[in-house]
Amino acid sequence: DDPVISFQKKDIIGLDLPHNDALVISLQIAQAMINRIDVDEGSVANIQQLAIIQQMGLETKINKLAKSLTDFNGAITVTVGMIDLDVYSPPIISSQTFMVIDEVSPYNGIL
Repeated sequence: DDPVISFQKKDIIGLDLPHNDALVISLQIAQAMINRIDVDEGSVANIQQLAIIQQMGLETKINKLAKSLTDFNGAITVTVGMIDLDVYSPPIISSQTFMVIDEVSPYNGIL
């Protein structure tokens, strides 16, 4: 069975409905708890900030490969490379491939 994230009626108190708010979560990725991860069902790529990878001491694990990513507004970002990291969402542990970018973002990652 696939894990389920559910919400209760009390969770919508204070929200203007209908809403299209971003789902921003914290998850353990590799050995670090990462805050401000945007869960984007429409994204075709998992993205991680280079600064976060550096803080985790995993920069040498990046497979250097430049790829172009096009943002929703048409801006193009070139990746630093790719990295495989374990993502912990108890009881699930899954290996995910992340594109690594060296750009300023309000999020530390996108899943």
